[in-house]
Amino acid sequence: MPKFISQKAKPFIEGLAVGCVFISITMLFEIPLYMSFIIGALAALGGYRNSIKMDNEKAAKKTQNGPRDSE
Repeated sequence: MPKFISQKAKPFIEGLAVGCVFISITMLFEIPLYMSFIIGALAALGGYRNSIKMDNEKAAKKTQNGPRDSE
């Protein structure tokens, strides 16, 4: 992600991107629009939570590997 995006906005943007992709995919299958929006909203929520989880794991891994590098 570009550096000008703040760390707090990153999960929202990634969740929104996942939601838009899922809405696009579900619309290809010609299901009702409201169902596409529901699926997209759930996917956006999952993408948001996954982004936060991955950021936390990345930070934990970085702190875990930190002392080894200084030795």
